[in-house]
Amino acid sequence: MRFMVALAIVSSFVLPLSMPAEGQTRLPRVSPSERATKDINRRIRQDQQLLNLEERIRMDNNQIRQDIQRERLFAPRPLPPVSRGACPRGSISC
Repeated sequence: MRFMVALAIVSSFVLPLSMPAEGQTRLPRVSPSERATKDINRRIRQDQQLLNLEERIRMDNNQIRQDIQRERLFAPRPLPPVSRGACPRGSISC
């Protein structure tokens, strides 16, 4: 008799743990408004990423333009060739 009572008590704890509860097998449904909100937030994040990328490209382009302008402005200009045989007009000595 004691064995049967002990077996009943143990089985009352073990059996519920071995089978999944029916309420835990399904997740709650997502409401249409919540789904729409998630879609809108996802689109906003994507748009923000695109804006950040465009801004980065614009900054890189501006930096390249500035570098090119700086090189053109400070580039050494070639001097006109000087003939060895004659002194330029108005010079004191060669």
